[in-house]
Amino acid sequence: MLSSSPPSLSQRSSSHRHPGSDGRSSSSSFSHRRMISFLALVWTMTATMTPGIASADEAENWVDPSTPSSARTITGMNDRTLTLVFSDEFVDVGRSFADGHDTRWTSEDRPGVTNAGLQYYNSSHVTTSDGLLRIRTTRQDADWTEYDPNDGTVYNFSRWYQSGMVTTWNKFCFTSGVMEISFQLPGAALRGGLWPAFWMLGNLVRPNYMDSSNGVWPYSYQECGTSEEAQEIQQAQTYHPCNASNAGRGSPEIDIIEAQPGDFTLQYYDIDFINNYTRSYALERPLMSSSLQVAPGVHPDLRPITPAFPEPGQWYPDLYPMGGPAYNYEGNNGSATDVPPRLLNNYWYGQPIHENPQVWQDGLSCNWHHDPNFYTQQTVLRTEWQTGKDDGYVRWYFGDELLFEVTAETLRGKPGAADAIPEIPFEAMYLILNTDVSPRWGWNGCNPNDPCLAATGLCSTAGELTCLDCADPACLVCPDTTGWLQDFCQDVAVDNPAEFLIDYIRVYQDLNDASHTLGCNPPQYPTRDLIEAQKAKYIFNSWIKDEPLDTIQHGSGVCTTDDDCGQTALAQGRQAAQQELAVDNTTSSTTTTPRCEQGRCVCPDFLWTGPHCQSPCVGDYARCFGNSPDGAKNSGAVMRSATTWMGIWGVGMVVGAWLGWWSLVV
Repeated sequence: MLSSSPPSLSQRSSSHRHPGSDGRSSSSSFSHRRMISFLALVWTMTATMTPGIASADEAENWVDPSTPSSARTITGMNDRTLTLVFSDEFVDVGRSFADGHDTRWTSEDRPGVTNAGLQYYNSSHVTTSDGLLRIRTTRQDADWTEYDPNDGTVYNFSRWYQSGMVTTWNKFCFTSGVMEISFQLPGAALRGGLWPAFWMLGNLVRPNYMDSSNGVWPYSYQECGTSEEAQEIQQAQTYHPCNASNAGRGSPEIDIIEAQPGDFTLQYYDIDFINNYTRSYALERPLMSSSLQVAPGVHPDLRPITPAFPEPGQWYPDLYPMGGPAYNYEGNNGSATDVPPRLLNNYWYGQPIHENPQVWQDGLSCNWHHDPNFYTQQTVLRTEWQTGKDDGYVRWYFGDELLFEVTAETLRGKPGAADAIPEIPFEAMYLILNTDVSPRWGWNGCNPNDPCLAATGLCSTAGELTCLDCADPACLVCPDTTGWLQDFCQDVAVDNPAEFLIDYIRVYQDLNDASHTLGCNPPQYPTRDLIEAQKAKYIFNSWIKDEPLDTIQHGSGVCTTDDDCGQTALAQGRQAAQQELAVDNTTSSTTTTPRCEQGRCVCPDFLWTGPHCQSPCVGDYARCFGNSPDGAKNSGAVMRSATTWMGIWGVGMVVGAWLGWWSLVV
């Protein structure tokens, strides 16, 4: 169904960082009585804040000061005024997102293990320049070591391709809102090979950490049902409401960008449309896939089989026949127009996520053709997500055009038992950006009967290439079939890599809606204790690493001049923001701007952090004072412990009231 008023596109980002708007006056002295009154105010405000719901000040903490003022609010989600609660404009040059370097993002150093990935994620392949986040993909050998978590046995591995994945897992999460991204896709529009993506997961699963996903991904289910189907789900879902005192838990997935380049056309005949119409349909690459991944899915005895289109009673009625409310066609029959062309993704209905009993997850997915200029210029996409068992939805937009939507009503149409219905995601979710190299996505197939391929064994009986290294001459001996693979190698050359370019990412929420929350550990659906109780599942190489994420290094990055510790163009904005935090320079030794001393960056306390002072002091993992000696990693989540201490409600109210009274009588 069509939104009554699609959100307005926000303005393009500027290259100038503006100081924050949450100004506070400073003073050269601070009396004892004023200090006590200030502490009383802090304690009382902390104690009386509604947990989870984003306040304007809290939202401002995650907003990049360089986001233009014209983009601080938009209209959307059924004509509501929405406020910017998170943004990253990527204006700093040379940012590092390696573990322990950034308060918002973490770039992985590990192999991709899903979807037959051929890439190793290298954190150095994710950086910033020219106002863009750059995720590079290269044909470049990667060698790494893994350790048996039980006895430390060493295993060595290698891959042919390197790429990048960067996420806000366990740092920045939110529930409900609008996600907007400006991006340019990597590689070539008409040549397959790359799998760029922008997506979200519930915080209980970390991508590529498969132990964390078992029995958790992508459940969005809170029913304690009695049907046979519901009882099977109870055996499969780790955090099932019948098995625990809290609500059913999981990690659903929302896919905003999954781009499939290439020059292949999918030609279909006799596609069913609503009102008993049928028509032929052609869908050509390059394609974009927009999806909601949830569980429990349609029972295996009922569901359609890829690549056939669903028979009646096999799938969600809103999604097939075509032309229904999910697709926002102009018209309601076989002559309905759809620009851009889009079609049910009949190549992905989901997969089994538990074998005995067999339980599936569903991929509610739409493929749509996009213009090849997505690969040559910046494009803006927007997705709306509103949680709600009765009235929730996920909507995907291109410009102001609604392309696809899945609603709570859509999910209630799931075939099968009435007590086995998934919900629109209610878990706190986080952001993920990556580019994969996978033969399961966009790679050209092959004909096993081709004489050259048959003689060399380069094509499987399933029609898939068996030689996947584009730099191996043995993979290229049949140029009529594998010539594209040689061209692909040019796309991912080390000296000219394919780059997924992101200009900005912005998240908006309705600050008056209690279902719009910030934080990875919201009170109704907390994740911190569940992650801590089995944190080894969230650690790569747990034999040598104790925590899933490192506390952020505060300064001590190698430098030559002050310019290496926060860029010159940003210094004025940062200094103004520091002054707004009322740092008393006459009585404090705290620096107001980043500087280079004896070859190491020194960051201003409580404002900027990270090795080179390029990350704002926000979130659970931020260390915002006391420069890290010689770049050593910090232990413990400093800001998390401080937040927990100040968040004790009862104590806050009592102490706040007592301090306020004492300040009046002293």
